[in-house]
Amino acid sequence: MILESLPSGFTKDYEYGLGLAKDFLSIIQAVEELSSCCHIVISVSHLTSIDYEHKIFFIAYDGFEKARKCLNNITNLGRTAARSVKEATAYNILAEELGRPAKAVKAGRHPLRKLITKVAQGEEPLSDDDQEVVLNLLARQTKSVAEAKPEKLAKLQSDIELVTLELLIERYEGMMAQSLNEDHWQAFFNENPFILNMAFGYPVVKVQDQASVGGRKLTGSGEKITDFLVKNSLTNNTAIFEVKTPKTLVLNNDALRAGIYTPSAKLSGAINQALDQKYQFQRHIAQIKDNSRVYDIESYSVHCCLIIGVTPSGEDRLKSFEMFRHNSKDVEIVTFDELLEKLKQLHNFLKIQSGDLSL
Repeated sequence: MILESLPSGFTKDYEYGLGLAKDFLSIIQAVEELSSCCHIVISVSHLTSIDYEHKIFFIAYDGFEKARKCLNNITNLGRTAARSVKEATAYNILAEELGRPAKAVKAGRHPLRKLITKVAQGEEPLSDDDQEVVLNLLARQTKSVAEAKPEKLAKLQSDIELVTLELLIERYEGMMAQSLNEDHWQAFFNENPFILNMAFGYPVVKVQDQASVGGRKLTGSGEKITDFLVKNSLTNNTAIFEVKTPKTLVLNNDALRAGIYTPSAKLSGAINQALDQKYQFQRHIAQIKDNSRVYDIESYSVHCCLIIGVTPSGEDRLKSFEMFRHNSKDVEIVTFDELLEKLKQLHNFLKIQSGDLSL
């Protein structure tokens, strides 16, 4: 009588071993991942909750039934999908031997069966239509998911950020391996302005790319065009970015004296270019603000940042480079590989955080 009163999903014949049926053991696994409980209670009077003191995991009866039915449905869909894949695979192997055309696997209409069929065939990536369905569904349900399961949404957001950052890092590395001109890098930073933020120790937002700092207004033509004009999002103090390429030499090839290398003409010229842009901007700031109708920018102490080349190799070259750039008080010099390393460190940080969220 006691065994017969157990919910569906339990083995009720002691000769076959008592407990949850094999198809529902993922419920046990979920409890183990969500807690350190030693006991599970399926209750008609308790909500799904955890009694940490007594290490009891309460599962509401309705919740258990919902999980059981969903898992049972997945099992049935999986068996149907596996049978379709097996039938088509066996047919196609023999048909190939006979020189007959192959036949496609019947995936059915159910989205989950389609997915299981693809996985069974080793075709895990979703089609464009399937991706569109998933994205539209997520967009419609974002608010309800955020209210019901904020931790799940945070985990999803973290995963998306990780994947996006991984792709960005791959693209950055691929660009560095090529001999691209400044226009390509300016376009890249324009698409991903948060990377510029990483060059400073304070929060910045982009004001204008290809800004005219010596003309009448930011969007006008002028002799002095800076690659990016940004500002501190809290103080409105502006900063000027000048972007070169990773292939630009930062030091001369030959040593001036033993162990001493001088900055290249390209580096010195870029520094002077940034300083002249700063000078022109400070001279014309009032006119630029008025004509551009951009009043939330200030020139208290215009910061200049130069993104150029890669970090030199060799102890003497590293010493010379660091001594030079840390004595360049008005222009901050950042190399392309340093920005790449910051992206990788951010990725590692997000990966750790994602791991913490999934515990």
